[in-house]
Amino acid sequence: MDTVLLKTFLEVTHARNFGKASEILCVAPSTVSARIRQLEELLGLSLFIRNHQQVSLTPAGEHMVRHARFILNAWERAYEDIALSANLNKRLVVAGTPSLWDIFLQDWLNEVHSQMPELALRAEDSTTLRVMEKLERGSIDIGFIYEQPKLANLVIEELKSIPLQLVSTQPGLDADRATSSGYIRVEWGSVFNSLHERYFPQRPLAPVRVNSMRIAMKLMLSSGGSAYLPVISTAERVNSGELFVVEDAPRLEMKAYAAYSPHGEHHDLIKQLLAML
Repeated sequence: MDTVLLKTFLEVTHARNFGKASEILCVAPSTVSARIRQLEELLGLSLFIRNHQQVSLTPAGEHMVRHARFILNAWERAYEDIALSANLNKRLVVAGTPSLWDIFLQDWLNEVHSQMPELALRAEDSTTLRVMEKLERGSIDIGFIYEQPKLANLVIEELKSIPLQLVSTQPGLDADRATSSGYIRVEWGSVFNSLHERYFPQRPLAPVRVNSMRIAMKLMLSSGGSAYLPVISTAERVNSGELFVVEDAPRLEMKAYAAYSPHGEHHDLIKQLLAML
């Protein structure tokens, strides 16, 4: 199957319009229609319901989206493995949640790249769910997450404890005030959510929710507010007087884990790289 057909299918799926998809792909609308028709003939199924203004997916089309993405990702990885093999010894794909990249993964990746320039690296940030899906499919070599994945046949290593403290741009706040007006809820995962609800069962719904420590920090420094952030990441700003610790708020401790296959071709390399953490 020509991967161009799959790329065209996904672009039409996203745009919901053959004309818009043709503009993005820089081809004529008739070319897009011909590619979709060819893909449908190969499968023996209709993938789209065609209307005048837009198209929608058939049930078969809905199923095809996931498979098309998987096939294209697998093809891209195969191509990179072959293309890079002449110049680089090995290739490693890592994925982690955005806040873990903010806290320590970026520094780790910088060190890995500096010490092993012959290693081809591909780094991604993803939600916890997406990281676990990629681990299960084998499309990444290492996943970094806050929760132990409930997947069989994976090695799980606890890497770090990450204590979070409630900080605010306003001094002298107690926990109730800090978690009401101006509170920014950082989505640290289900473990954090359980602890948060235990300590703040009556807290009003936060008007702002983010999944990145970096976004929360910039919002606070720009507009004011409070958030639960890692102690290690806020220490300098607390010392400088930009942020203030909410003293009566409990510290909530998270744990960072690495997950990888015990049978993967890069098992020994992964152990070596994790030791650098």
